[in-house]
Formats: sequence, C-alpha cells, structure tokens
Amino acid sequence: MVTGKDVAMGWIFFYMLAFGAFVGLTFPWAVADMFAWKPGQEYLFRLACVASGMSVGGFAYGVARLTLYRANRHLKHLAVFDALTGLANQRHFYQLMRAEISRASRHGATTSLIICDLDHFKHINDAHGHLVGNAVLAEVGRTILESIRAYDAGCRIGGEEFAVILPDTDLSGAWVVAERIRTSVSIITKRELPPVTITVGISVFPEDAATLQELVRKADDAMYAAKDAGRNTTMAWRDSPHRAAERAQGLP
Repeated sequence: MVTGKDVAMGWIFFYMLAFGAFVGLTFPWAVADMFAWKPGQEYLFRLACVASGMSVGGFAYGVARLTLYRANRHLKHLAVFDALTGLANQRHFYQLMRAEISRASRHGATTSLIICDLDHFKHINDAHGHLVGNAVLAEVGRTILESIRAYDAGCRIGGEEFAVILPDTDLSGAWVVAERIRTSVSIITKRELPPVTITVGISVFPEDAATLQELVRKADDAMYAAKDAGRNTTMAWRDSPHRAAERAQGLP
C-alpha cells in the first residue's frame, strides 16, 4: 500500500503552495501594464492573486490526497479479498486463522475450521467454458457468505477450494454450518449455471489439532476422505479413516 510518506506528501504540499504563490506573483507583473491603477489597487490585486494562487495549490494538494486515499482503499481491498467471489483470499485466511487460534488459546475457547471443495469442477470448465466456471465460483462464494454467521469468516483458499473460520464453535455447531453450506450449494438454481455440489471437511481446535498447520491439514484430510466416500457430503476429522488409522497406531 502506498502511504503519504512514500510519496512525500509534505513536499508535494510545499511545492504546490510555492507554485501557487509564484503564479500569484508573476501574473500581476505580466498584466500590470494593461491597467491604469488607482492608488492602492495594484497592491490589493497582487495580494488577491497570491492568495488565489496559493488556494489553487492547496486545492490541488487536497485532490492529490483524496486520490491517494481512494487508491489505497482499492489496493487494500485487493490485498485482502478475492476479486471473483468477494471472500477473503488465501493470504488473509492465514492471517485470520493465526489471530483466531491465538485468541482461542488465550481464552481457552474452541474454534472450528471448515474446508470445502467443489466436486468435478474441471468437468464444468471443460464442458461449459471458464466464463461459466467463474460464474459458478462467484455464485458459490455468495452462497457461502449467505450461509455463515456475521462473525464467521468465509475465504477462498484455492482454485475451487473454500474455507470458513468458525470462532467459539464446537463440532456440533460447525456441522450445522457445514451442512447448511453443502445443502445451499447443491440447490443453486440459477438457470444459466450447471448443477454443482460441494464436499466438506471439518477440524476443531484444540481437540483435533494444536497448531494452525495441523488444523488446516486435518480439515483438508477430512474433506478428501469425504470425497472418497462419495462426494457431496460432510465429514469431520475425528470420524475420518485418517483418525481411525491414528487410533490403530495408539496415537492420542
């Protein structure tokens, strides 16, 4: 993001005022011979020109600051949100996830993570083209936002992979949200879009994982286990074959 310090806004302000003062001083000198001045009029005219020139310089500086502010807002939005779906992007997902795990650790709270992946999305792109594929992704993003709570965070973390961070939510609460997302996606009825389904995996901090990387991996593993089980379904890490294999090895 570009800051005022990066582009030396103080110097810009100084130069704009100086340029305005210069114009205000030179303009009366250039036109002085065109007027028959009464006593005191030339002085007032010169003073008015300097004041006007500096005012124009100050106005130009204000326009520059406003332009910089609006550009920064746009750049900040691009740095945080996925342009196609309106969800947080992958980089921001990890920032949000780190902050949420830190908060949950301090307060002894539970946080759940949902990871979803569209089923057979490559077939949609191959059969209908990438423009339709993008429209499907945008509609799924909108559906996810409508299916979660105000304090949850919906994210796009891959091409057709999405995540939802659920603060202060145990497995039963996460399951309700996951099924709401899965069901809502499966009944998208826009006529111009092909049918689409989504497969969902869930992991819970700190019961299933103690670190960010482990939490993401286990939600991802649960999602792929759900795909192996037939797709268009939801599976929690603790119910997945991966967890069963850990139990067989005597892992906690």
